[in-house]
Amino acid sequence: MRAVGIAGTGTMGAGIAISFARSGWDVLLYDLSREVIAHSLEVISKEFHRESEKGRIKPEDAQAAIARIHPRTELTDFSEAHLVVEAVTEKLSVKKDLFARLDAICGREVPLTSNTSSLSIGAIANGCPGRDRIAGMHFFNPAHRMKLVEVVKTDFLSEDVLQEISQIVRQIGKTPIITRDTPGFVVNRCARHFYLEPLRFLSERLGGIEEIDFAFESANFPMGPFKLLDLVGVDVNFLVSKSIYEQFFQEPRFRPVILQQKMVESGLLGRKTGKGFYNYDNKTPRGALKIERRDAFISEAFREMARKISAKLEVKNPLNDAQHLILARTISMLVNEAHLMLEEGIADGEDIDLALRLGTNFPKGPLELSGSIGKYLIAEFLQIMRRAYGDAYRPSLMLSH
Repeated sequence: MRAVGIAGTGTMGAGIAISFARSGWDVLLYDLSREVIAHSLEVISKEFHRESEKGRIKPEDAQAAIARIHPRTELTDFSEAHLVVEAVTEKLSVKKDLFARLDAICGREVPLTSNTSSLSIGAIANGCPGRDRIAGMHFFNPAHRMKLVEVVKTDFLSEDVLQEISQIVRQIGKTPIITRDTPGFVVNRCARHFYLEPLRFLSERLGGIEEIDFAFESANFPMGPFKLLDLVGVDVNFLVSKSIYEQFFQEPRFRPVILQQKMVESGLLGRKTGKGFYNYDNKTPRGALKIERRDAFISEAFREMARKISAKLEVKNPLNDAQHLILARTISMLVNEAHLMLEEGIADGEDIDLALRLGTNFPKGPLELSGSIGKYLIAEFLQIMRRAYGDAYRPSLMLSH
């Protein structure tokens, strides 16, 4: 029986453990505290029983999977593992120390992977003699349900190890996409604009929370950006945005929005605190932030271009000028980022589209949207935005040539 060592027993560690255990792997679940592991095992057991009650797994298979998860408080026990997945706190110093220890403990042929969502895999591997077997294996929350796994390669990663990790991802029922080591990888980098543009629009008082979310849901997105921010956690999203902005050396298009920082400072973190962009006191969430809209002049150029872009999105409800504009701004930036990633060789086009569909449940990938809208139309709109707002909206050369 193959064994995976999972370091970290939080939400992600537990979800990853479930994915491997139900696929027939033995799981060595590591934490320094027996009490913390016991709590994680309780959470995992409840999830398997819930899956069994819903008919997603047979009761006997659920019990067998639970029995395959073994608590470990000594990292040296990972000498038995055929693969290691790290899911500890998002602090580079902690991860670097852990990987240095794992590199000495685990067999030379064992891939060592990190589930980090925003830190550099190269930085984590730096100083390890075996950095040719260190990669990213980024699951999405909830890890036992979401199908996507970003397999992150550094310049030092062995091709054999890359292929082995990709094969393991498929074996546990997930879909791998291969990405180079870049801030945010594919999904968190590209999808930043799904949050940042609506946040900027809200801060500019051009539209309200529910008005903006309605526009995206009318364009076939399963959830508007503010509902999704509340679900993920306003604080979690803000930390990732700050990390990506800093790693890109304060690139303007990734600049976080002050409004989000103020919400974090005020404890308005979303569903987990009962209040974020929406108030969750009642069965029907209502917009919690009272932001007075201003009567903004929308030039004919903005209006015409925005309507042309949103017309290509198969919008199913009538929208006002502000709603057309926020759709056009956000979609254009998503498409632009995808083309910038193509320019840099971060991932291939099919993987970029697949990642955004599976990792965020977008109705179409950004390059698919580019094909249906027309890249020259998007480039022209971005040039108008650039003249109004600055270089954050400069279009990729692949869009304008």
